[in-house]
Amino acid sequence: MTVQQVLIVDDDVEALRLVGIMLERKGYAIVAAASGRQALEKAVETQPDLIILDVMMPDMDGYQVAGQLRRHPTTENIPILMFTAKTTVNDKIAGFQAGADDYLTKPIHPAELITRVEALLQRKTRINADTERGYITGFLPTKGGIGTTTLIVNTALEMKHMYAEKQVVLVELREGSGTIGIQLGITAAGGLQKLLERPLASLTKDTVTEHIVRHSSGLHVLLSKITPRGMGPQLTKDHVRTILRYLNTDYDYILLDLPLAMDEATSEALRMAHEIIVTLDPNPIGMTMAQEMLEVLDRQSIGAHKARVVLINRIPAISSINRNTVEQKLQREMICGIPPAPDLAHESAQTGRPMVAIQPQGLISQQVRLVVQSITKTI
Repeated sequence: MTVQQVLIVDDDVEALRLVGIMLERKGYAIVAAASGRQALEKAVETQPDLIILDVMMPDMDGYQVAGQLRRHPTTENIPILMFTAKTTVNDKIAGFQAGADDYLTKPIHPAELITRVEALLQRKTRINADTERGYITGFLPTKGGIGTTTLIVNTALEMKHMYAEKQVVLVELREGSGTIGIQLGITAAGGLQKLLERPLASLTKDTVTEHIVRHSSGLHVLLSKITPRGMGPQLTKDHVRTILRYLNTDYDYILLDLPLAMDEATSEALRMAHEIIVTLDPNPIGMTMAQEMLEVLDRQSIGAHKARVVLINRIPAISSINRNTVEQKLQREMICGIPPAPDLAHESAQTGRPMVAIQPQGLISQQVRLVVQSITKTI
């Protein structure tokens, strides 16, 4: 179950501490900000589920902060609870006009604060249920060249095969070096770059949809170009958020092929993801890199709690790290281990047919089905 995150904004350190303790006892994750500018930065960076906002602060007041939050595309829909000592009717009217969803005055009984927080979060959940249907899974490599893209291609195809009635889209969320089109035998690559060439304000649901390619399996794909990264327009976090919001209204499952990078675009995708599948080599170096990746997810307030791991064995080995070692060292569930299959991989590369299509009952397909089941069982 995903832990809901609350951003508390108050220049009174003691007030921050007390409210934080109350909410943590109820199981919420807390992010704190002591000024208006810091609040804006943390709201964009962490994408909290709710913001509790004081009005009287030195650099900019809560009304100004609320107004800026409502004008920013990545924070415009986050519920805002104003919590302040300003008690007049005019103060409350100003708060609602600035964009607050609720207004509470200090002091207040802890039970009422918790009740108001829960009500706002439940309202947000109902609204999201009406407008969003998709479950976003990001596939994040800890090292290049270990087969993460191959894993996601085969996972997407097997998912579509197992759940033919569901709408599945595979998104190659990279500025370049895209190979999914080659693996699927699709020549019309570069749809993502065509979207990036447009002004962000001109992106609509229809423009995103028209650049999605339909594979013969029924799988939908938004492809990147094969050209090296840096040769075209930059993928920004605002592009990521806009594209995924539109896809979220039409697709049941959204699978993201992410680069080995923690730039702002990848970080935004990971924040929006409901689940993160981290791939690694089954050796000490792979384990160390996975540990560092999970620590980065926590440091950037993305949420390592959303991560599970898949081992990808590229070559046969006399000894390999087992499930118990992985789960104890990383403190994360291991979904499965993909066994080495060099002959099958070679045939797949030569024929343009994914491995699950060549050997649907083989060991690779069995392990890929575990990945599919781990994603779909969370819905």
